[in-house]
Parts: sequence; structure tokens; C-alpha cells
Amino acid sequence: MKGFKMLLAFVVAFCLASPAYAHAAGKPSEEKTPVNLEHLNFLNEDVTIDGVDMLITHIYSEAPDYKWVDASGEGIACVDDVARAAVVYLNDYEQNGNKKSLDNSKKALNFVMHMQADDGEFYNFVNKDLSINTDGPTSKKSFDWWAARAMWAMGQGYGVFKKANPAYAAKLKDSFLLANKALQKKINENYGEYKNVHGYRVPAWIGGFDAMSNALLGLAEFYEVEPLASVKNSMKKVGRGLDEFQYGSYTQYPYGAHLGWDGSPTLWHAWGSGQSFALAKAGRVLGEKKWVKSAQQEADQLFSHLLVTGMIKEMAPTMAKDEQIAYGVNMLTQGFAEVFKATKDPKYAQYAGLAASWFTGNNDANAVMYDAKTGRGYDGLNGVTGKVNWNSGAESTIEALMALQTVNSIPKAEKLLQAKTLKRHTAVVVEAEDFDTVLGKPETVAPESSWTGDASYSGKIVRLGDSDVISKKISVDKSGLYLFSGALVREAGSAGKLDVQVDGRSMSFMKILPSPDTDFLTLANAEHPVYLSKGVHELKLKFKGEELLLDNVVVQPAVEYAVFKTGGKTVKLERDLLKGRNFVEIKE
Repeated sequence: MKGFKMLLAFVVAFCLASPAYAHAAGKPSEEKTPVNLEHLNFLNEDVTIDGVDMLITHIYSEAPDYKWVDASGEGIACVDDVARAAVVYLNDYEQNGNKKSLDNSKKALNFVMHMQADDGEFYNFVNKDLSINTDGPTSKKSFDWWAARAMWAMGQGYGVFKKANPAYAAKLKDSFLLANKALQKKINENYGEYKNVHGYRVPAWIGGFDAMSNALLGLAEFYEVEPLASVKNSMKKVGRGLDEFQYGSYTQYPYGAHLGWDGSPTLWHAWGSGQSFALAKAGRVLGEKKWVKSAQQEADQLFSHLLVTGMIKEMAPTMAKDEQIAYGVNMLTQGFAEVFKATKDPKYAQYAGLAASWFTGNNDANAVMYDAKTGRGYDGLNGVTGKVNWNSGAESTIEALMALQTVNSIPKAEKLLQAKTLKRHTAVVVEAEDFDTVLGKPETVAPESSWTGDASYSGKIVRLGDSDVISKKISVDKSGLYLFSGALVREAGSAGKLDVQVDGRSMSFMKILPSPDTDFLTLANAEHPVYLSKGVHELKLKFKGEELLLDNVVVQPAVEYAVFKTGGKTVKLERDLLKGRNFVEIKE
């Protein structure tokens, strides 16, 4: 049941792109990166419902002809996409004074308000005949992703139209405050309560932390222009929940991540993870320094780590590089940019530019994922195979445009938008099934499913018994201190120790504590860093205890870095995990 709930959460979160994968050869190329609204405009359709002019955004657009494609069984357009399209148009009007974009944002917001129920909640999809899909699992009336995104669009829209069209702004205000009542109903039921998941204290009043980050963005946008007490009350409650569902450090998993699902303290996914974006924005608006520091922590620890490793889909706890999408990259970009605005520290602007360089070809497929000639944002890439999905649906196009709008508005970020990675010195994952048996009878097991219910195995796993020893040759490209950790199952009522030996010497160990409730997959650290010289070493692992399920071992440099090139300059991002600091060096 947990697996089904998590799968449904993934489906609900965004309109999935249909597959059209191909190798990156023959990819489009464009040096300049203007914000081109042409493809988004093409995806839109002007409609009239109940005598009101509206705009809907068609969900999918497939290569090679890029015609509209509907979402089978769901509908032809959804609040999820139209609300975000409204944000793009609002941004364009604010940045460029484009009155056509102001008109498009109004029509999009008309659709968003049309999808609101009398109790403030929202439906998501409309059918081909423009009737509302009232019973689909990704459309039923609720306060879920689509309602939170509606609040974001309406909150930002209210600020824009309060100056441009006060009469229309009054309508947005009414709908926004009605939505806020629905939000209050959702969060007040369990506000201040917590639940325990694998020993982690999880706020019980939020549910979908990633989704509710959108609501907090809308609240902050509204409050910035009209500081109502009811809006502040919601900001305080949602912000508190997002702030508290954050764990880890530079060296401890999940590395300062704001986690998205209350069912797992182990799973982080890139798409939709706008918590730092929202906390930095709301913290700046309310003067909540703690929220800004919370966003800064994720930017410093997890997000900057991803700039060194390259983009990922998720970590659960192993980082997965397949299925990278614009939605995830934009969340990193926006998080960095908003932390920059809150702290005025220029390094976060530089990080935002480096994150967004994924769109200009600085990615595992070396593919330009936003074509400035057409305005298409492409639907994703597989960082393992190098294949690219050249479809260009609404979500990918919108998220690419958002990222570029933000980066182009920050000169220090824009200067790094064309960066390309020259070198990385970062973590290496060694799968447990690739080790050789030295002593005992370790057993390689293929799990029935990679999904455990709240985390994911990276492949096969190895079952170690008491005194079993396994060995593997590993190679490091630079001498220095290394941190060892293991993706393993902490079992209820079972403890043990995994001795880490290098070249025949015991160097450190992983203390494996029993789970306080049910078994769960997580990442356990070795107690001490280990010095390794450049070259090949023999790594042995010896287990003491009843049983251990080992997925893989991570060999992480204590000082990691990536070197980028842009124009005639090189940019080095260095991260010292033991000292807990990052450093950016730019050379001509």
C-alpha cells in the first residue's frame, strides 16, 4: 500500500511527459538564451467558458511535429500547468512590460479561478468539451498540488493586477482568501502534532511538503503587497512545517535536504522540491531569519553537492541520474536565486547560473534542453544512457522559461548560464554485488522490487552474516581524506558493525543501529575519514552481527570539487565537507 501511495503521489505531482527518447546526437544548438514564449503560446488555446475568456495550456507536445497531445483519461488541460503558465506571463510583464503577457496571465488566472470549488479547494483537469473532470484521481476536488499552484499564481497575480487593474485584483483577492480558508482547514486539523517515522520527528500538519511549498510562495507574494493577518497565520504554519522537515549536514544524509513526503525521511526527489525557494522568499518577506537559514543550509549542503556531482532525479538514499527533468533543475535554480536575494551573498547567484546551465547543454547528455529559437523546453534526459526525450510538453517548457527568466534577471547568475563542466572530483558508488567473497557465505539477492515502500535499492543487495568478509578493488583519482558510507537496511531489533579495511588495515567502521520501528533502507556513515593515496586500493568489509542487507558503498572525497569553463574563464566550486564550507574561485 505504501508503494501504491508513493506512486500515486508521483503521478499527481505533475503531468508526466510521454516517452520519445533518442540519443543526443543531432541536438539543436543555440548560444544565446533569450526567453522565447513562442512554444508556450502555441501550447495555449483561447476558450470561453460561461461567458468568460480563458486560456488553457495543452499538456503534451510530441516530436517531431510538436502538435498538441492530450492526457489520456485525464483531460486536455490542468490547473497544474495553467497556473504555472500564468506565473511565466506575470514574470514577463513585470520584467519587460509586455502587455500581451499581462492579457495572457489574466486569461490563465480566469481558468484557475473557474476551477475553484465553493469551499476554496480546486479541481485540476478539464475534458475536451471543457467540462470539469470532477472524479479523476489527479483532478478530484482537494487541496493538493493544483490548489497550491493556484495559490502561487493568484498570489503573484494579485500583486501585479493591484497596480495594473485594481478591479480584477479584487476578484483575485476573493479567490485567494477563499483558497486560504481551505488551506487553513487542511493544516489546522493536526497543527502542532508530529508523527514518528523511523525515529524521525515529522510534522503531521503538512502532508505533501513539496506541494505546499507552492502555497507558501503564493502566500508570500500576496503578503508582500497586502499584509493580512490571516495570510501571515498561514505562512507561519506552513513555513514552520517545511522548515522542520529537514535533516542532515555536509556529511550526514540527507545533507540538509527538505524532504517532500511525510512517509519517508530517506527519499528526496528533485522535481517539485521548492521548499528552499519558498522558505527563502517567505523568510525574507516576514523577516523570519530561521527560514532563510534553513534554505541556505540546503543550498550549501545538498544543492551545491549536486552542482559538483551533476544533476540527479532523486536520492533514496542512492543518487539516481536517470529521468532528469526541467522541473527539478528549475527548483535548484529558484532555490539558489531566492537565497541570493535573501542573503545578498553573490555565491548563490553563481550557483543559480551553474544550475541553469543544464538547459544550455551542461548535463550528462551534453544536450541543449531549451531551444531558444523555438522556445521549447525538452521533456528530460537519462544521465546514465545519454538519451534525450525531445518531446516538449507544457511543464518542461514552463519550467525552462521560469529558470531563464530568473537567471537572466541576475547578472552574476547569467554570466554562468553557458558554463560547461571540465572536471569533477566527487563521490563514487560501489555496488555490493560487485564485491568478491573472502570469508563466509555472503548471498547476493535480487529484490522483488527496487521500491521498499519508502526508499529504493540501487540494484541487487548482499546479505552478510556474522564474520562474513567481502572485498573489492577501488581506484581514487586524487590523494586525500575520504568518507565511507553504506546504503543498508536498518532492521528492527538488530544491531551490528561493519569494519572498513583498506589494504589490509582496519581504518574505520560503520555502527549499525537497530531501527526504532520497521526495517528501512538508509545511508550509514563510517565513524572516521580515511586517507587514501591516488591509485588502486583493496577495500574489505567485515560484518559483525546477526545479519546485514548491504546495497552499496559510497566513497566520498572529504574535499570535492568541480571545474567549469565559461567564455575565457574557469570556475572552480570546491566543497570541504569536514570544515563545512564551500568556495568559488574564478580565473581568467
